[in-house]
Amino acid sequence: MNNAEFVFDGETLDTSCDKNGEVLVVSVGERKFEFTPVGDNLFATNLNGARCVVGVAEHKGTYYIDIDSVLLEVQEPSENGFAGGAGALAGEKDKIFAPMPGKIVKIMVAVGDEVTEKQPMVIVEAMKMENQVNCRAKGTVKAVNFAVGDQVDTESPIIELELEE
Repeated sequence: MNNAEFVFDGETLDTSCDKNGEVLVVSVGERKFEFTPVGDNLFATNLNGARCVVGVAEHKGTYYIDIDSVLLEVQEPSENGFAGGAGALAGEKDKIFAPMPGKIVKIMVAVGDEVTEKQPMVIVEAMKMENQVNCRAKGTVKAVNFAVGDQVDTESPIIELELEE
């Protein structure tokens, strides 16, 4: 069984995937969905009582999932995705940067909070996608420099940490 967390509209969803013969059983929260292979990268499922074909394609580490003409892009976070931005400052573990310019939709920590590596810190919406930015080191939140709704770039730290030694 594979488990994962997804962020959708600012909410974290726990998911799991298991195989029952050829059928993939995907649980999202309390709901279960069964996907039966019908061709190369094509699966059939029932959504709201109607049969639906789901297509899946992978390109350069991104999975593209077409569900009834709704396209989803799914990526696993890379090490650089943790608190990293596109700029040269992304390597600083004591600062949390946006991965790309966008708008803050959720801040998950406050000044004084103790944080751990890989802990979700902030969600930034960019290009109609929500990007969860995780902490890269253990420490304490020293400053939160932006608020929900603020536009951010990749050069200004959203959150600053006092790292634990």
